[in-house]
Amino acid sequence: MALDHNILLEVGTNEFEVVEFIIRGARDNYYGINVAKVREIIKFPEVIHVPEAHPAIVGTANVRNKIIPIINLAYWLNIKYDYDPSTAKVIITYFNLQYNGFIVDDITRIHRVTWADIKDYATISDFQLANSVLGVVNINNRLVQLLDFEKIVSEINPNTKMVNVEIDYSKSTLRSKKHVFLAEDSDVIRKLLVRNLESAGYRVTAFENGKKLLNAIDKSNPDIIVTDLEMPVADGTFLIKTLRSTDRFKNIPIVVFSSLASEENEKKVLGIGANAFIGKPDMSIMINTLDKLVL
Repeated sequence: MALDHNILLEVGTNEFEVVEFIIRGARDNYYGINVAKVREIIKFPEVIHVPEAHPAIVGTANVRNKIIPIINLAYWLNIKYDYDPSTAKVIITYFNLQYNGFIVDDITRIHRVTWADIKDYATISDFQLANSVLGVVNINNRLVQLLDFEKIVSEINPNTKMVNVEIDYSKSTLRSKKHVFLAEDSDVIRKLLVRNLESAGYRVTAFENGKKLLNAIDKSNPDIIVTDLEMPVADGTFLIKTLRSTDRFKNIPIVVFSSLASEENEKKVLGIGANAFIGKPDMSIMINTLDKLVL
């Protein structure tokens, strides 16, 4: 099942599409992933075992001439259930410049929703997953949990984690005069960004989504904005378009930091007014980009 990505990232509409899937167990568990992260959905492939791999990795598979890790999502979610290779599906994803495959039991359908429909994960009953859920959406009277696949992959494969970067401190005094507004829904990435930017000398105010940043910006005067694209309530494209339509902020530099790295997405966000697009996990060029735009 190939997906059409030409309709992704509708500029400024705050909409996106989510693939709803099922992992069975004592009951059916409904989860979702942004279509923008999905390349295709395939039948369970022939898998080669990888010695000493994370226990959630069942092996690797050759998919369209790419060697891709195949991950047992039920194992990682601590769902006591053995998938059936004869009926299971694998969601092939691409984000943070990496391909991964996630085993699921079935695909329900693709839904178009708005980021405003996404509720905070504190509203869900499955609190053991709270740190791995970006949000929850009510679809046809069932709660679909949007999993934080970036966090899942980084924990399964620590080599993919974003880390602290080497910093040139010669410009710290100049940076200390500049105020950065940051919108990022992932708690792990948000804290890492804040730590690196503050270590470099920048003053940083961080927000969990674009809506909170927009609510605060009228009371402040940031010198530059760094934003993710995927965020509940108000996403990055909505944030950019809103700021560019306001006289006071139409010229403020905006840097997009996103796992959805592609020429298409870069072209779209630059087309609505972003000044730079940095694909995760390339945090090493973040500080240089900010220096270039505001110093």
